[in-house]
Amino acid sequence: MSVSAIAKTEKKINELLPKSPEGMAVTLFVIAMASYYLWRMFAISPNYDELYTFYYFISKGPLYSAVHWPLPNNHVGYSILSSMLYRFGNSYIALRGVSYVAAIANLILVYRICRKYYSHAIPFGAVVLYASMQIVNDYSVLGRGYTLATTCFLLSIYYIGYICRLGTEKKSYYFLFGGTLVLGMYIVPSSIYWVVPVWASGAIFLFINAMRSKGVYSSISENIYYGKLRKLLDTAVVSMTIVILLYMIIWLAIGSNILVTSENSGFFELSHFSVIMKAPHKAILTGMRYMISHSYIQKLSLPVFGHRIWSWFMSLLNSLVPKFSIMTLLFLLISLGCLFYECFKHFEYSRTVINLVVIVNLMFLGIVLLSLRTLPYLRVFGYIAFVIVLCVCTALERLINVSIRLYNRRKLSAKGVEGVKSHEEIETVEKGDKWYSGIGVYIPVIVIVILFIFRFFDPGFSCQIAERENNVFNTLYVAEVTKRQSIAVLDCDQQYLLKFGWNIDCNKTDVKGADCVLLDKNMFNPNYNGDDLWKFYQTYRTIDWDYLSSMHVRYENDKFILYTK
Repeated sequence: MSVSAIAKTEKKINELLPKSPEGMAVTLFVIAMASYYLWRMFAISPNYDELYTFYYFISKGPLYSAVHWPLPNNHVGYSILSSMLYRFGNSYIALRGVSYVAAIANLILVYRICRKYYSHAIPFGAVVLYASMQIVNDYSVLGRGYTLATTCFLLSIYYIGYICRLGTEKKSYYFLFGGTLVLGMYIVPSSIYWVVPVWASGAIFLFINAMRSKGVYSSISENIYYGKLRKLLDTAVVSMTIVILLYMIIWLAIGSNILVTSENSGFFELSHFSVIMKAPHKAILTGMRYMISHSYIQKLSLPVFGHRIWSWFMSLLNSLVPKFSIMTLLFLLISLGCLFYECFKHFEYSRTVINLVVIVNLMFLGIVLLSLRTLPYLRVFGYIAFVIVLCVCTALERLINVSIRLYNRRKLSAKGVEGVKSHEEIETVEKGDKWYSGIGVYIPVIVIVILFIFRFFDPGFSCQIAERENNVFNTLYVAEVTKRQSIAVLDCDQQYLLKFGWNIDCNKTDVKGADCVLLDKNMFNPNYNGDDLWKFYQTYRTIDWDYLSSMHVRYENDKFILYTK
């Protein structure tokens, strides 16, 4: 390599490195969290949902993942990407590699978004606060699509900010924005909860600005905001069309499979290809009806919904920062007041678009829940963590700005100078003679860092998520399954973990003739009707106890007994 090439490379690297203290702090924090997530990726045993995803989709390749949807458990876009990593041969990387990259990207995106709209070290505080949230940590590296969907959510906010910004625009922003909407919906259909609000936030911002600036332009065609709004509408239509086409592939596959296996369909025992060629519309409609009818989320009666909604909402807040749900609610209420105030009083502020993102997201969620009377699983709302972070940032920025104005007026009055009463979007402290003058603006960030330390060293922050699966996994290691000739799997956790940990496809579900049996102690109870019953392939009444008594007890704990020959 020539000297000039080395010099250019060094210059490029130097340009990429952060220069500000805040940028350096964020970089070091992201590196530290990347190391923690890497440890977590391999240290935390996979839970049932991950194992199901791995066993039925990731391990079977991208094409299979793209056309199969037996249950809502298949996050199609995530399964396709993860199945590509399966070729590297490591199950952990295949299952969680995409989420790991997404988790790191999310921290970077949180900072890049917040530094555009906030000051006083709040962007750094936003990253730290986001990382301290339990739901973010729990799903950070799990082999599910939620973390990657959150990446799409953050990217959509990032690009809508550029689209709404006055000045030279790039067409690529619309393509990238539309791409995040499509990918988000393809990864997890429940991304609709944020896809519509983010797009609507941009549309509302552009429409209001178009109305406010009518007098500036001689015609609508010359109005920059109307032009951007029209392009945003086109982006929505194209994105929606692409999403429908992607899901039509799944509907076609599901529908054709149902039709060829149903005796009354008129296509019984025909090939899938024949059905697709002869009756594609019927196959698509059949597949679509099947997907809609097999949603996990059920509509509740009005009395039941009214009784559960408050506890559900508080559980959602508690899943963000456990033990601080009341404080989170307080910040949420205060910030909503600040957000509405800024939108009505200071619409010209640069962060108006981000304010609208928060307001519209929260309003849309409330409207959907109330109109449909559904209470979805909390894991669907991991993206709300960033919405709450924005609420906290807004409240703190407002508090700091008001405090600075009061401080500056008192400082200037002491010098005999009349304080300026104008309100700036970001206020600057009048520096005094002391080294600590103005340092008070960093108190909120210091409190957030202390909260993170408190959360990080809480035993519940980094504990195993799936105790049963972890127990089974560890016991299978004791069993030395690679040396066994005939393993019996008595529940689906055992079957999936054998595939995940040792690439063993085991379909033997009876104990007779087995040289390795892992028995859940609940199977000793003939009347067992607990939470894990649905996982069992055998019960007390179907197990061959005579054969089992001829085996040797190799290992036992409070949940399982390992029998070997």
